[in-house]
Amino acid sequence: MTRILEIAAGALALAALSACDDMETASGTGSSGIMSPSPSGPPFITTYDASVSDAAVDACRSTLEAQTDGNVDVVGSEFSEANTAIYMRVGENGAPWRCLVSNDGTGPSVMFMGDEGAL
Repeated sequence: MTRILEIAAGALALAALSACDDMETASGTGSSGIMSPSPSGPPFITTYDASVSDAAVDACRSTLEAQTDGNVDVVGSEFSEANTAIYMRVGENGAPWRCLVSNDGTGPSVMFMGDEGAL
């Protein structure tokens, strides 16, 4: 009888541990711990466009650092005559953000690109 209880307790513990992994995936982070961009949102660029100015990057980084706890990493950029897009990740979970800004650094506007339903 004791052996049966030990096996049942082990199975229950294993089920509880596997549920932890399911909860991590449901929260929008994978096994690497980096939050994924929302699948229904625009593409999240992780390459750099040489046409993007340092002023645009600095303006976006400063704006996002002021609205979050800091720890902002720029991971990509995209140039357009209408607006320049700067892609950044914030914090330990790498929350994805995008900033639209003029290439001269004026008018930065940041937007969270993760799946808010998974928060």
